[in-house]
Amino acid sequence: MYRMPGAGVGVAGGGVGTLAATGADIGWWLALGVLLVLLGTGALIAVHRRNRRLSQARD
Repeated sequence: MYRMPGAGVGVAGGGVGTLAATGADIGWWLALGVLLVLLGTGALIAVHRRNRRLSQARD
């Protein structure tokens, strides 16, 4: 069986590249992706609201 570089016995749990290459726990990767999209969307909405409030305060 092929082993990714750095995926030896001494590495606890393997690295990100090892998990991505083997497809291990794809559910965790999907959940992380959804979480990052939601956090990014929330940050963009917050910045947009803050900028709109600041521009109205200047008028």
